[in-house]
Amino acid sequence: METNIEWVLPESLPEGVLKKFSLLFSTYASSQLIRNVETQIRIIKVSDNLYFPVSVNNTEWNNSYVCSPYTAYVLYAKDELTRKVKNKLLQFPLLLLIQGISGWLKSAQINKNIHVNNFLLSTNPYPDWNGEHLDALTNFLKDQYPEHAIIFRSLNRYQHSHLLTQFQNSTYYLIGSRQVYMYDDPFEKWLSHNNNKQDKRIIKNKKLQYVSHEDMKKYLSEALDLYNQLYLEKYSPHNPQFTLEYFQKMYDNDAIHFQGYINSDNQLKAFSGLFVIENTITSPLVGYDTKAPQKNALYIHAIQLIFEYKYRSGKLLNLSSGAPGFKRLRGGLPSIEYSAVYLNHLKTHRRIVYKVLQFITNKIGVPLLEKYEL
Repeated sequence: METNIEWVLPESLPEGVLKKFSLLFSTYASSQLIRNVETQIRIIKVSDNLYFPVSVNNTEWNNSYVCSPYTAYVLYAKDELTRKVKNKLLQFPLLLLIQGISGWLKSAQINKNIHVNNFLLSTNPYPDWNGEHLDALTNFLKDQYPEHAIIFRSLNRYQHSHLLTQFQNSTYYLIGSRQVYMYDDPFEKWLSHNNNKQDKRIIKNKKLQYVSHEDMKKYLSEALDLYNQLYLEKYSPHNPQFTLEYFQKMYDNDAIHFQGYINSDNQLKAFSGLFVIENTITSPLVGYDTKAPQKNALYIHAIQLIFEYKYRSGKLLNLSSGAPGFKRLRGGLPSIEYSAVYLNHLKTHRRIVYKVLQFITNKIGVPLLEKYEL
């Protein structure tokens, strides 16, 4: 089937999240919205009802992993290993391995890439797409950017098994990245997990006041502070460093659905920000007061906000990675996430580096993720 693939302006898009996102990033430089992201956003039309945001990069070594494979496989990987793998006999050689390949990855221009369907979030949900026109899309992109790798992030086995097969058939490399947790069970089965029942009782007993999306506007600055406490201070500064401008604009556009809990002093103590594409919910923005005692169960409050929205909407929830034990005990189904990378048009030495990276991640990294249930 023929298709007329082309770049389009944000103004020509149908109404929806993608138009709101693309208009925002055409108005502001990416670093004004996400401090550690420098990229160009373009919109590609694949068919009359299929559009993707595309990020274009060249080097930008200090970018967040949302558009920098170097950060994902070197800088962020170091942070994750140091934080999660406490066995020094295992941690030390893995850190040496990462350090050893870092210069090699730079020499292979690993950040010279375009990411398709990139909303610059930790998890980029996909529209309902069976891979139609993939070969035509690939040919168009490699003609437009003959020196750039073509990358599709956020593909997991649970949701995208057929799509992953399509990528392999089109000679894409599949490179493992992390383990994410899916929630697709009916409410009754989800509630059958004792931890979910207990979480509901805890929230009822703590008596924090729920704040709906409609009332969250005045709490966005506090929400950003709680996000920073969790994702930048506790986890890694290589997570997206969102600005207050980003929070406010995504709220005003209804592109992200905010919810929260406040205490009796009207202070925001926990929140979630949900990003939804068609039937998939993700929660790229989560935060809680990490300085509060653990007995306050503020992380539970934040995650229960997400579950409540999931079961009100009936959509599938991809709760991303992190806190694996917590998510498993509440019915999360683990699924390895991959990036699909097209390299056939690149020089041999660049393809070799990706092949080595694929071997390391798929043969060493993925088994570690599964063994340690990360």
